[in-house]
Amino acid sequence: MLESTSTSPNVYQRFCHGDIDLGRLKYEALMISDFLKVIINKNQMKIKLITKISTVCETLNTCEIEKQMFQEFDKLIRLYLTVPVTTATAERTFSALNRVKNTLRSSMTQSRLNHCLLAHIYKEKLDKIDPYQILSAFISSNEQRRTFFGLIL
Repeated sequence: MLESTSTSPNVYQRFCHGDIDLGRLKYEALMISDFLKVIINKNQMKIKLITKISTVCETLNTCEIEKQMFQEFDKLIRLYLTVPVTTATAERTFSALNRVKNTLRSSMTQSRLNHCLLAHIYKEKLDKIDPYQILSAFISSNEQRRTFFGLIL
């Protein structure tokens, strides 16, 4: 489980600060799939494929030995379940849409509204772009623009 990720174990070690023993978690990860299969067969549960964390929790809660046998895995599941899920991106998008719509309530097309909204949402990235490079590319792409706008240094 840990080996399949592209992040090195050192990152996990710094994140966990010694709360989770990665060596033990590695061995538990190797055993957990076989253990879950045994529990599912023993309790005659009608589970064919585990795709949700809730299914793992239900299965592990049917057996009391898992808490001693898979202590690190139990800690990891508890940590996962207590980390709050944020909807800040969606909320930010909707509030940005309201601000843009209120400001530009004229006869704007949907395409222009979409472009203005993207520019407003990704304002931090747009601030890093050098406008003189864009102007330079725009002006130099056409002879008529070069004569009208001149050179931008």
